[in-house]
Amino acid sequence: MARSPGSKPVEIVYYPKKARGPVPRRLQTVETLVTEEVVEPPADRRPSRKGRKTLTDETVDPTEQAFADLTRLGHEAFEAGRAEEARIVFESLVALGRRDPFAHTMLGTILLGAQALDKALEQFEAALEIDPDDLAALVYRGEIRLSRRKVSRAMEDLERAIKLGASTDPFVARARKLLALARGNRPA
Repeated sequence: MARSPGSKPVEIVYYPKKARGPVPRRLQTVETLVTEEVVEPPADRRPSRKGRKTLTDETVDPTEQAFADLTRLGHEAFEAGRAEEARIVFESLVALGRRDPFAHTMLGTILLGAQALDKALEQFEAALEIDPDDLAALVYRGEIRLSRRKVSRAMEDLERAIKLGASTDPFVARARKLLALARGNRPA
């Protein structure tokens, strides 16, 4: 297959902590992956059909791989403290309209950190609509509800998170602390 004119791999610029200036990182797009040429060995050296893999034999969908790569890139940016870069990546992933609770939860987490509570709440609710057992989304939604003095609804989220998660999970520990706070602020 020939590559169409003007097609390029996606280039994402990121700023590592110890590097000077931007460092481009290239990700394969669907087009660059599909247009790669598969070179087959001569007929006399070909392995049996079972031992040979071609692009069509792959079980990983190239668009799924690109989505996963961008998700990983956004999470790495978030972990490195580059919240604005992570926000852009996750807003882009959410804008694609895919039903992925992690992208919504991460975007909600970034927005929560930026004190954009209404937008963060929307993202957590979207994540919970896709996956009602998303532990982080439950805890953060409970935290937002608690800050808005919707104590009984916050307690429902936090109690559910405690039941769903492992006792060693940091989100369960956070839910326990918030639940204790909610019980202390509950009107008699």
